Amino acid sequence: MKRTLHRPAATLAVAILGVTLAGCASGPAETATDGTDGDSAANVYEFQANGIEPSEEITIRVPDDLREAMGADADGMVVDQIAVTGHDLGNAKVCAADLAITYMDGQPDALVSAGSDAGQRSQAEEALLERSEASSIDEIVTEVDEIIADGEERGLTAQQIAENIQMFAGIQGTFYTDGATGQEVVDGYLSGGSEGETTNAGIITKALGLTASKEPNALSDFDESAPEAGTYIADDFSAVTVVGDCAASASDPDNAIEIELPSVDADGKSDTTATVQLSVMTDGTIGVAGEVDGFMRDANDSWIAS
Repeated sequence: MKRTLHRPAATLAVAILGVTLAGCASGPAETATDGTDGDSAANVYEFQANGIEPSEEITIRVPDDLREAMGADADGMVVDQIAVTGHDLGNAKVCAADLAITYMDGQPDALVSAGSDAGQRSQAEEALLERSEASSIDEIVTEVDEIIADGEERGLTAQQIAENIQMFAGIQGTFYTDGATGQEVVDGYLSGGSEGETTNAGIITKALGLTASKEPNALSDFDESAPEAGTYIADDFSAVTVVGDCAASASDPDNAIEIELPSVDADGKSDTTATVQLSVMTDGTIGVAGEVDGFMRDANDSWIAS
């Protein structure tokens, strides 16, 4: 389900990318007026309170004053900026956006590490220990073994045993099957049932909010003559093409491409700094709405905690 982000009445907040709408030719680039590496001030979205006008090319970045307000949390930012342009498909059924991603120093390596099997297991272990109030994973395994043994002795069904395990630690019943040990149940839960199946490309696109369980496609597999909805990523992770529904307007959240700006904290835990929606129309117009996690602008346009 797509979230509806705040959109100013007059304009759309164009949040993280520079886009030229699929199926249309882009107009001439505007002259830079703010000294931001050649980007026109009108085409740069930095989560302005009143948004910016829909455009065919947009660059999205977290502004310096927000980074200052975030303090040490800004050190965990993964993406410096994303430039988005439309990909001309000549197709009214789907629209596409090309994303050129500039990463912060040390990224996306830290993001890949956080999203790896080991990184995900570490985060899952921490959450499980906090929820169960146990002192170690071994303690949880022992308790689950006891729940299984007690259930078998009492003649409970596999479903009933699974329900008892879930009541103890919140481990979904799907991770217990008849005859499984406590170690197998806990390992299955901590790995999410997909240990060894996630690629680095999958980790990155998932952190960007562009894929869930499905692995992204290689950018070299993108066929603009027969475009299929999905996410396509380059081998170096700096270029992504997203193919999806065409928006009915520049403020159409129901057919928007949603993107998350990920972060990785000092403990290696991944999170989201901001979320944006790109509404891509067939005439090349792109509208964007965005919101920052934990911060908002006040009446004086200064950032405050929310």
